[in-house]
Amino acid sequence: MQKYKYSARDANGKVVQGEMEAKDEVSVADILHDRGLIVVSVKEGFGLDIEKLNEINIGGVPMKDKVVFMRQMATMVSSGLPLTRSLEIMQMQASNPLFKKVLKNVLKSIESGKSLADSFREQDEIFDSITVNLIEAGEESGNLEVILGKLATELEEKNALGSKIKSAMIYPLIILVVIIVVIILMMFVLVPSMAEIYEDFDAELPWATTFLMDMSAFFVDYWWAIILVVAVVSIGIKYYLDTPRGKRNFDKIILKVPGIGSIVAKMQLSQFTRILALLLSSGLSIIKSLELTAQSLSNEMFRDTVMEARNEIEKGGALAIPIARSQYFPLLVSSMIAVGEETGEIDSVLAKVSEYYKEEVDTATSNLSSILEPLFLVIMGLAIGFIAMAVYMPMFQLSTAIGG
Repeated sequence: MQKYKYSARDANGKVVQGEMEAKDEVSVADILHDRGLIVVSVKEGFGLDIEKLNEINIGGVPMKDKVVFMRQMATMVSSGLPLTRSLEIMQMQASNPLFKKVLKNVLKSIESGKSLADSFREQDEIFDSITVNLIEAGEESGNLEVILGKLATELEEKNALGSKIKSAMIYPLIILVVIIVVIILMMFVLVPSMAEIYEDFDAELPWATTFLMDMSAFFVDYWWAIILVVAVVSIGIKYYLDTPRGKRNFDKIILKVPGIGSIVAKMQLSQFTRILALLLSSGLSIIKSLELTAQSLSNEMFRDTVMEARNEIEKGGALAIPIARSQYFPLLVSSMIAVGEETGEIDSVLAKVSEYYKEEVDTATSNLSSILEPLFLVIMGLAIGFIAMAVYMPMFQLSTAIGG
């Protein structure tokens, strides 16, 4: 729809002006004729469209908004409220502009006769394939409210995990930023001032002072080259990591980094067991569940293992066997999967394993923060200590010479 400004006259010859949205100018004229008005002019509107500006959204839809949506939709649907009415309510109370627009599109799609799953599928920038397939399973089984509740729980778990990782990293990152700022200030302000003073000394400067002065001079003279090199290297690394080979190599290396690799592995194991348990308990086939679970994993090593398991099951094999062969999955996971396959309760077994790895990730992230904080403090202390030593050593030498 486009906005048009119009001018018309009523039956008494009075000029009537205004704006309206319509498909084209002819549609505007038809509407005005229906109102008993004589059209004088119709022009396309110009200027800022406030409604369009309100749709601009930076950062996408927050996870907490999706959690609230799923949880409240589950409550309304289970209470017998029609799906369209539930979506109308959620659209009206949505505060995120992008999410409000998406829900409006979903509502229109359902009113046109499409299912909720198909309507969500059209909004794939907000609703991933796992959500769509679970909704589809819920609609087919008549348990949509149950599925919506499970989705809300899954999103809450994901949101909680992300928040814990951010909380664990925020203080070490602040310390790192402080280190960088302090070093930059010293290199561009303190050391150059010190160098001007020491140039008048007719004495040999300590190696630490000479090294620091030379480094500062290089930073001051070639700061633009340093920024250029850092930018080029950063862009090159990002370009490489965006390639399939680069992503795969990075995922393989990150699992070998002490401390970090263990946390990444536990996060992938928690994700694998939690998502697979959710999909299987919702009625999806094991093959489809493994495909969707693989898509949800961020590390290529784990993703490849899950897809290998999917292919083996398609040939009639057992899930536990390819999982046991993988170097990235511990014996606990394959053993528990084997038990689940034998008892026919693989979804409940996986849910229990997921709880175990959830606690492992919580512990690991807490330990990571407690390890990184003192490490960065030590680095900052050493850097500042070295700079202080380089600055004051010549003064000590000078005072000693004067005293002698």
